[in-house]
Amino acid sequence: MAHKCTSRGCEFSLPDSYPLPKCPWHMVPGRGSVKIAAALALAAAGLGGGLAYKKFKTYLREKQLRKERKDRRRRDASASKSRKRPRKRKRAATKSKRAE
Repeated sequence: MAHKCTSRGCEFSLPDSYPLPKCPWHMVPGRGSVKIAAALALAAAGLGGGLAYKKFKTYLREKQLRKERKDRRRRDASASKSRKRPRKRKRAATKSKRAE
């Protein structure tokens, strides 16, 4: 007998062979097109949905870590830039007046 998704308000029927308690849409994190793609991949994986979910979670975690590293690098660069002494401006050489 088919079982329903365990998410509140979701009435999606799942086959008995589906090993996860929630439907593909509620299993995957994220928003927008990323979530849609992940839900489709999870649904297509069928019985291997757990593996696809773990890989997707790993992908999202690595993506978040890359973003945090990039922000940290940018923040460190701006902090080190503020510690540097500004260069002295070169004064423009005045042109000597031509004798006419």
